[in-house]
Amino acid sequence: MSDILVTQSEKFLKTIQSKPVIAESIEDFDSFIKIYSYLNSNLKQLQNIRNKMEIRGFTSPYSALKRYSKGGNSSNPEIIPDDVHDQSRHAQYFRIKASNKKNILDQVKSAIASHKIAIGHLEEYVELECKKCGQKYKKKTLEDILVYDENEVESCKCECGSSEFKFDSDMSGICRLELIKYLPLGGEYLLKRSQLTNYSLEAYRKIIKIMKQEKRGRVKSITVIAKIKDENTGKWVSRKMNIDYADESNYELELRKRYGPNVRIELLQFHHKKPSLINDKYVQNALAIAYLHYSENIVSKKIDEIIPKHIHNMKKIDTYNSVLNEARKDAGRLAREAEERIELEEELTYVKLRKVNLITKDHKLDRELKEDLNKESEIKKHYYIETPFILILWDIFKYYLTTSENRRNNYSGPFPNLRPTLDSNQIKVFENIFPKDVIELLQDSGENIDTIPNMKETIQYKLDLETKRKKLHLKSNHAAYGAIALNSKSNISLNKAADLLYVDKDEAAKEKAALQKIEKPSTNKAKKFLEIINK
Repeated sequence: MSDILVTQSEKFLKTIQSKPVIAESIEDFDSFIKIYSYLNSNLKQLQNIRNKMEIRGFTSPYSALKRYSKGGNSSNPEIIPDDVHDQSRHAQYFRIKASNKKNILDQVKSAIASHKIAIGHLEEYVELECKKCGQKYKKKTLEDILVYDENEVESCKCECGSSEFKFDSDMSGICRLELIKYLPLGGEYLLKRSQLTNYSLEAYRKIIKIMKQEKRGRVKSITVIAKIKDENTGKWVSRKMNIDYADESNYELELRKRYGPNVRIELLQFHHKKPSLINDKYVQNALAIAYLHYSENIVSKKIDEIIPKHIHNMKKIDTYNSVLNEARKDAGRLAREAEERIELEEELTYVKLRKVNLITKDHKLDRELKEDLNKESEIKKHYYIETPFILILWDIFKYYLTTSENRRNNYSGPFPNLRPTLDSNQIKVFENIFPKDVIELLQDSGENIDTIPNMKETIQYKLDLETKRKKLHLKSNHAAYGAIALNSKSNISLNKAADLLYVDKDEAAKEKAALQKIEKPSTNKAKKFLEIINK
């Protein structure tokens, strides 16, 4: 049965891989619902496959191999020494099977993470309204219109029974439809990662690092080594045990409950739980890969315009690149084997560069050319590494500014498993300052982005505002609060901040005026009220 499940799963994932999702083509209800239904149907089926795999032991497939360990176990009566060779052969067969199980489960989990991200972006982008009753659907409630037949979406209906919807795009959401086509929806994250350039691989590590930014350690469990007095023999026996941690003093109480009063603790080892900023490695991988491919496309369109501005002699670089291409083609045409081709390519490159006076007899490149090549490499590295890093950090920054803690707890949209709140350690990721030249490139590419000098302080202030309003039980416009936080902590005008977050300017001004009354009460009665609330 497990082999059939592996085969069916591989077939399903390959089917998904063969159907790229081009979400930027969405322009009306029909084009939206076609992609949205397809992704939701896939997600249901993938989750069903994952559940079946977990029930059948795909999470720990190597546990069954213990009895076939190398050399056998002479103390086990089931194992005959003459059969050790056969057992080793069988173990190798089962090890391959176990590896297949682990790999396919890994791909399924990656596909699930990618589908959640894609659906999150679509839900951020669209707002639907029933033409019959006027019921509106957006964000998390969009899925309510889908009617399923098992795991397949059969149709779309409003609560009133109508299937007619008005389509409207919501610019205030944190969404990038162009990003969806770069997600490993078929679980092929290893393949997509292998397609990244050297610069992008370095950027990949940088992005994963910020998403793995951990919360300060919280004790999860305790390993205790204690001496316990045996009531029958009177001897002290050492015992090792794990205890779930509830509070700082419960482990001693738990030991005495289990073994009575005669317990002497010899060693305590605390195991800490450190949740990441995005607490799922599959989501981390999918987001990093998608943002890297997406930003590579942006940089590639502009880099040829940027490089000549910083180079002394662009003509020499063009000649050098032309020579390299000619040498590569000629070597590929003339050589028969790989090693021969490499050697021939080097020789042809040298001969051709000598002809155009770009290399000396000692195989030293022209000095100006060498400096320009180094400069070109630095520029490419800078833009290809910083651009994806800035884009994902900017989107996460905006998401915290425009959403409430309650919403982040219940629905994380384009960032599944994102922490709803940030502690003092996790908030450090927003200490980064965006390079001005990369921001200009993104602005030239149509991005609504700007340099924010105090991102960390801005987010902290926004989170503090959330807490204050929650205590006062006041209805809040959290996106407007994000604009107010930007205006207060980043020296950006309120109108500019509202534009960056797609917030209504009048609404932001209204909320700011209301906030000033709360933060700076004008009457003694109001001051006393706030003092009582803040206690």
